[in-house]
Amino acid sequence: MFSYERLVDTIHEVPTYEGIDAKEVAEKLNELMQIGKTPEGGMHRFPYTDNEQQAKQVFVRWMEEMNLEVREDAVGNLFGLYKGQDPSLPVVMTGSHIDSVPNGGAFDGPLGCISGLLAVKVLQQRGIRPQRGIEVVVFVDEEGARFRNGIFGSRVLMGEMTFENLTRFADDEGTALVDAMRANGFVPEDVQTAVRNPDEIHAFLELHIEQGVKLEKNGVNIGVVEGIAGPAWVIVTFKGNTDHAGNTPMDARKDTVPAAAELILAVESFPGQINDTAVATVGKLQVLPNGSNVIAGKTEVTIDVRDIYEDTRAQLIKKIEQEAYNIASRRGLAIEVDTDTNIPPVLVPNEIQQVIRDAADKCGLSTMPVVSGAGHDAMIMGKYVPSGMVFVPSHNGKSHSPDEWTDLADCVRGVAVMTEALRNLAESYME
Repeated sequence: MFSYERLVDTIHEVPTYEGIDAKEVAEKLNELMQIGKTPEGGMHRFPYTDNEQQAKQVFVRWMEEMNLEVREDAVGNLFGLYKGQDPSLPVVMTGSHIDSVPNGGAFDGPLGCISGLLAVKVLQQRGIRPQRGIEVVVFVDEEGARFRNGIFGSRVLMGEMTFENLTRFADDEGTALVDAMRANGFVPEDVQTAVRNPDEIHAFLELHIEQGVKLEKNGVNIGVVEGIAGPAWVIVTFKGNTDHAGNTPMDARKDTVPAAAELILAVESFPGQINDTAVATVGKLQVLPNGSNVIAGKTEVTIDVRDIYEDTRAQLIKKIEQEAYNIASRRGLAIEVDTDTNIPPVLVPNEIQQVIRDAADKCGLSTMPVVSGAGHDAMIMGKYVPSGMVFVPSHNGKSHSPDEWTDLADCVRGVAVMTEALRNLAESYME
């Protein structure tokens, strides 16, 4: 559970870096956390709501206090530009999001936005104005918790959304996405005006909590992300016969649930046969007719398959599909196999990874290569511009819950690394 007192209780353990005020980091996290705070100590901040608009106004105030050039686009992405010495050069962009999952944590998203903002503030205080401008962005609707339309703001920015796309989404209350946007003063019909030419962006860098245990377990300060695993959803539907559970002999059944069980166990074992970066998860089952005394004539298994390499992800998908067909054949069942979501994975360029390692070295911090199994705005940006991610430790790997926690020392270390990495990107990288 988030607590400002808990955060600053260890302030004496925070390393010192020129221009970084650990108390300011804590205060900014705390101020955002109070907007949409839940009784359980989590955070509920959905896009195009009063909570989100209030949080964005806080960010506008912070940006204006730093004399950044502030603007908001047609869908609600918020930008603050620290102008470089040469305005004709493409900018370095950094940021994350401030929306949340239901009853989410204080660090997922907000820390990425705050770290980029404070990194720019450090450069200002040190009197450093790099050749390229640095643009801090707060992306709208990364989580997709309200409209099931995640990584939305970055997709708009990179031209992946049209007005027709927007009209397809509504929340659980029946409010259309376009109506929610209009109610908050945005113009969905102007979505194309929010598109940015990738040539205008030199590189993109996002800091995020790890949402895993590798950094904490290994006692490492900074994770250098090698790649972001793209998810593919394989939907396998077994079809048999719906019969009475009591009157149908065991040898006369075409029961789809045991078939699904076989597949689930197989899925658990397959990723390790491919490589050490692939994962596969069954988190959703639909059993029909779903009665305790009825043999299920239809069972749908949704399998989330991820890897940072598209070729090995394809191998894993093929292996899962072949096993599903084999199970259906052995059991005399009909089968359908479809692929729903299929987002390409993104590899982080080696040059960007080296920039992050060099920045950490300059700050006296340890690093290790990590893989992001979760999607982030950097995954979208990375398809169009050189993009990277800096991970800081998550206590016990907790995320998307009130238990999400990153120590203040790790937050400050993240700001320090972002400062050096952004400076490098804005001054010398890939000139």
